[in-house]
Amino acid sequence: MKKTLGLRLVAALLLAFALISVLVIAMNYWNARTELDRQSSAAPLASVLIKSLDALDDAEAATAVLQAFIAELNRVRQEVVPGGGNVSVLLERHDGGTVYESGRDLRNQAAPTGLSRLDIDGHPHVAYSAQGQRWNLMVLEPLLTDMELLEWLLGEVGMSLLIALPVLLLTLWLAVRSGLRPLRQFSQRIEALDTRRDLQPLGADLRYAELQPLGRAFDALLARLREHLALERAFVHDAAHGLRTPLAALSAQAHVLLGSQDEASRAAAAQALQQGLQRTAHLGQQLLDLSALDPTRSGDAQDIDVCELAADVLLDAHADAKRRNVTLALEGPESLAWHGEPLPLQSILQNLVDNALRYGATRVELSIEQNHGGIRLAVRDNGPGIAPALRAQVFERFWRGTGHDEPGTGLGLAIVAQAAERLHARLWLDEGLDGRGVGFVLDLGGMQPGS
Repeated sequence: MKKTLGLRLVAALLLAFALISVLVIAMNYWNARTELDRQSSAAPLASVLIKSLDALDDAEAATAVLQAFIAELNRVRQEVVPGGGNVSVLLERHDGGTVYESGRDLRNQAAPTGLSRLDIDGHPHVAYSAQGQRWNLMVLEPLLTDMELLEWLLGEVGMSLLIALPVLLLTLWLAVRSGLRPLRQFSQRIEALDTRRDLQPLGADLRYAELQPLGRAFDALLARLREHLALERAFVHDAAHGLRTPLAALSAQAHVLLGSQDEASRAAAAQALQQGLQRTAHLGQQLLDLSALDPTRSGDAQDIDVCELAADVLLDAHADAKRRNVTLALEGPESLAWHGEPLPLQSILQNLVDNALRYGATRVELSIEQNHGGIRLAVRDNGPGIAPALRAQVFERFWRGTGHDEPGTGLGLAIVAQAAERLHARLWLDEGLDGRGVGFVLDLGGMQPGS
């Protein structure tokens, strides 16, 4: 049987009710026990009675008064404490002659004058003994034992608690049912949710402050699912968009290669086909890089030397820079430690350096410096630069500027932007070199381990 929140709440409240009942009975027991030990109803009545008996010199008249007194006292006792036992009484003359006795034999029972506590046969009693002008009076009132007192309290207080229990259960059931209704409705909305089509926030009104964080957490989960789904759709769209043109070109070159009878035309088609395959492979690698740099994921952070990583990037680009007659420079300290993911940072530097080499620069400079407890990297060139009106578009996928015939996919700077987001780094455009070109600046933030 599965446990439910409603049953657990009811069980907890019933346990609390049981504990409160025990405390109420214990408190009433303590008060009753204290009160019974402290005073007796027989004592004040007997003190008045002895004065009344002193006015009577006739034994029959004294007996009649005493009988009426005992009957009334027993009646009152039975109303207050049913089953508490009857009072015993002994009336004697001063010479020791018995005039009237009722209940337990008190003729051989010694008791001091006034009020006293006696234990007779293991039973507690309160005794009141008085000597008047004509009579000696002794009244013995039995007290309840602990068990009898407890049974009496259970009968009195327990009955009230039993009457209150159904009312409490009904109130609890209504409160729990009403309190859990928003949660049940929320569960039904989740069950009816089609995550393939509808990932909009539920915006459920859970009313109670304890349940509202659940609704916010689920809406945040849906937001992450929407973001992840958007990234997957964007990747598929980018792949289809990016591969459509080169594949069409490859198909055309293959058709020329197969149908041409001219050796020179075949050779040119073969060369174009090879270049197209290289560009397609490059595009495929960039698409894989975009997928691997998903900002919703995270990789293993490591302690690396940023200066050494930058030097390796420039070393890899040296052959292309020499072919294009571009000077590469590295400005910064000999070493600078950083703790983070190396692959996104390497991808950023490679794509920025490659972008600078492709578009007419004669000098590319990679600078590294400490900045307010963090690390700032910048790749600047002295090329033609980017018009201010176009700078807002440079990080869009498949966007390529005009005025050049350099082949490319338009994904390099998009990869840079996504890698920067993966590293939670700040990326922006800045001035280039010698009043020309463009600069890309990356702030890694305060992530140094204490270099």
